[in-house]
Amino acid sequence: MKRFFIGRLLQMIPLLFVITLIIFIIIDAMPGNELLAYINSLPEGEPRPSREQIEQMMKVLKYDTPWFERYFIWISNALKGDFGVSLYYRRPALEIVNTLIWRTFMLNGTALVFTFLFAIPIGVRSAAKQNSFFDNFFSTTTLILISLPAFFIGIYLMRLLAVNVSWIPATGMRSVPYIIKGYPSKSAEILDIIRHMLLPVLTLTVAGVGTVSRFVRNAVVDVINNDYIRTAKSKGLTERTVIYKHAFRNALIPVISLIGVMIPTLFVGNIFVEAVFVWPGIGLEFLYSVFRRDTAMLSLLILFFSFASVLGNFLADILYGVFDPRLKAE
Repeated sequence: MKRFFIGRLLQMIPLLFVITLIIFIIIDAMPGNELLAYINSLPEGEPRPSREQIEQMMKVLKYDTPWFERYFIWISNALKGDFGVSLYYRRPALEIVNTLIWRTFMLNGTALVFTFLFAIPIGVRSAAKQNSFFDNFFSTTTLILISLPAFFIGIYLMRLLAVNVSWIPATGMRSVPYIIKGYPSKSAEILDIIRHMLLPVLTLTVAGVGTVSRFVRNAVVDVINNDYIRTAKSKGLTERTVIYKHAFRNALIPVISLIGVMIPTLFVGNIFVEAVFVWPGIGLEFLYSVFRRDTAMLSLLILFFSFASVLGNFLADILYGVFDPRLKAE
């Protein structure tokens, strides 16, 4: 197991290096730059820098140097924990991301818990009752949910629950009156944030249940067809004992791998869902950074997304190695 862990870890080093290079090349190839985007966004009547001043600022920001020189400067600073200063916020990019990441984690963590709470029983029950009405109904439903984009589900739920009946807030993280006047108590602030979380959490849960439940169903179906399950049934054990004690426990190995892959989404989030509900997290800030050509924020966010995906796959491999006795034996 130790050799397996070290081998996977060593494979990550060249992969992460290639990722940083690709990220820099893609951002560098974008038309324009953050300085010009910032100048063009200045309101009318605001004094604008002269051409000589712009050229001087371009030299200060090293836009006149070859891309590979700027890459080595960027990667060397990144290794020291310096990911640049956002020209829009006038603050270090890492400081801004640290304030946004926990909002995304709060939203996606809640949705992930509810997703597995609903998806696992549905998947196990569908596998136990193959070709029944329950199985056919949820197989069709989950297939539809997988086919629909998450932002489409979000827009429909927003119209159904926030526009037509106005049960819950449609967008944002806090109510406007509370933002202006302040919260009377900490409990009022928590309740207000929970109310605003309901729609995006419901959207992410509905979108995730389809994928996870089908994954669980297929894993349990593969186990149910094994000989030791038929032996357990022939001993007179109840269906509940056979399914949950024997079949589901052995089907947990691929499910645990799925959990390892999904853990990075806790911090990365769903960009389009956050955009639909204007949730101030990592995903929404990524879209804003693209429009602003905020190079420091873009490079840090894409780097964060990539590293989270690589670490998620690494975690899935490790979990698979821990819980799969065949890998332990090898």
